[in-house]
Amino acid sequence: MRIGEIAQRAGVSRDTVRFYERLGLLEEVSRPHSTNTYKAYSTTALRRIELISHAKKLGFTLREITEVIQAWEQNDLAVDAKKALIQEKIAQVDQKAESLATIRASLVDALGKVESGCHDE
Repeated sequence: MRIGEIAQRAGVSRDTVRFYERLGLLEEVSRPHSTNTYKAYSTTALRRIELISHAKKLGFTLREITEVIQAWEQNDLAVDAKKALIQEKIAQVDQKAESLATIRASLVDALGKVESGCHDE
């Protein structure tokens, strides 16, 4: 699929697709015809863009996303090193989830106080 189609299907702009390419977040894109400049994006690239978009919505930075993708794709990285990098990211996710749960509990408490007419003094 061409850049316009992949951008539309992934719900991002063409510039975003190009940006992810420059960052190395997408696999090398093929040029099926040597006589034109069109690139052919794979369904794998589409899935990767969707994954990046989803992770960004969950609060991950592009740097964090890049670290996980690079760890996954590095063939010269030992399996134990890959596991350690991914486990570290899982621990960070768990920490974020805990922090979010604390914030949520505080907001629910505040909402209850507002609804009951109580105010903190």
